[in-house]
Amino acid sequence: MKRCARLSATVAVFVATLCLLSRQAAAHSVVTPYDLPIPFSVYVYACAGTLVLTFAVLLFVPAQAGVATRVTPRTWQVPGALVTAIRAAALFLLGFAIIVGFVGTPSPIANPAMFLIWTLLMLVLTGLTIFFGDLFALANPWLSLARQFRIGDRPLLSYPDRLGHWPAFGCYLGLAWLELMAPPIPALLAWALLGYTTCTLFAVALFGREVWFDRAELFSLFFRLVGAMAPLVWERQIAGWQMRRRAALSGVLARETQGGQTASARLSLIVFVLFMLAATTYDGVWQTSFWAGLYWGNLMHWLQPLWGSDFARAQALLAPGYVVYQRGGLFAAPFVYLAIYLLVIAAMRMMMPRHIGLLDLAARFAPSLVPIAVAYMLAHNWTAILSSIPVVPFLVTDPFGWGWNMIGLPALLTAEPPPLDMGQVWHVEVALILAGHVTSVYAAHLVVTNMVAGRRAMLASEALLLALMVAYTVIGLVVLSLPLAIH
Repeated sequence: MKRCARLSATVAVFVATLCLLSRQAAAHSVVTPYDLPIPFSVYVYACAGTLVLTFAVLLFVPAQAGVATRVTPRTWQVPGALVTAIRAAALFLLGFAIIVGFVGTPSPIANPAMFLIWTLLMLVLTGLTIFFGDLFALANPWLSLARQFRIGDRPLLSYPDRLGHWPAFGCYLGLAWLELMAPPIPALLAWALLGYTTCTLFAVALFGREVWFDRAELFSLFFRLVGAMAPLVWERQIAGWQMRRRAALSGVLARETQGGQTASARLSLIVFVLFMLAATTYDGVWQTSFWAGLYWGNLMHWLQPLWGSDFARAQALLAPGYVVYQRGGLFAAPFVYLAIYLLVIAAMRMMMPRHIGLLDLAARFAPSLVPIAVAYMLAHNWTAILSSIPVVPFLVTDPFGWGWNMIGLPALLTAEPPPLDMGQVWHVEVALILAGHVTSVYAAHLVVTNMVAGRRAMLASEALLLALMVAYTVIGLVVLSLPLAIH
């Protein structure tokens, strides 16, 4: 036990020393670096040390207590009128986002469609889901449309098991590409929403409502995984919806968050979770000087004999490849993460009961990585959230950008928003990342204690996962600190 503890601590310190030791950092969407209140290395050592300390404390938590079953369950019936109102609001917002995307102002800042999808749906609702459970299951506008028009009552085909969760992952790739690579044009987002709605309803007609929204619909799977952390769960009963209290993070042990029974379902869920991590990480790195330098610096040096001193010719030859490099990195990122993750899980399996297969073990631990993904998503977009708050009144008073002033705020167009306190922004981002990783360490501990008996086996199996999470922490902090490249 002592040797494993020393090993995990050594790995944590070693990874921490590989980070940038600069006093400067640049938060997401901020090009100009700013001075941190304390050296960057202190943040890294403090975060890595906190994770190791959390791991050490959890070793002394009795295994039965770790399963998190001591919270007394309690159930509340959800009024039908409230459910109807929530669904109607979700349908209205979906329709409004499509309409305003087409006919509203082309400005991405002043068009509510961009705010509704990228901020309200993907960030605000994600944050609420952490504490209040899978609210999207209650409000899902695409499910409401399918039920309203009785689409999928009699499915035409059986859902192939080999599809697993791959359709949801494919849509997630498309969503990430739309956010990162596509130009921020509201009409393009509206076309994407309209296309997604059409394809979803067509797939529901083919395979049925229950199976499609359970396995293959992007947002249903995304928010179900995030909701596994919550102390509340929403359940559909014959008599209506009910809300049940449970132990926080106990949802990571539920089978519906671990991919199902087939190998394809488990593998696709693992890739989906890892893309939740990889997409945000890539969003933070692909426009940085570091990422651009990997391409331009290396190829300009290696292929210099092809153009000699003609740097204009070099740039013309390499520019198309840079576009492929930028786009290809997004699609390669989840599979790079998958390779690293499976290596760690394979090493852990050597210390687990032999009857547990590699994919089964990887799928069981995959939901424990969701807190890291959510925390980094919120931290990475924290400046975007703060910057969008002053715009909300303007979106309300003039949603189409036609010069309306429905709530009497004439000063909005001329008022300058107060500058962000970047020191506080950085502290919030670091706190979010650290909280997400500590939560993931505990979630992984719940999974281990549910499978392994004995403190020695727990220590051996969790040490490798701890090292992986420390590495994720350091990577997250370093990515947040990278300055953006100026094009």
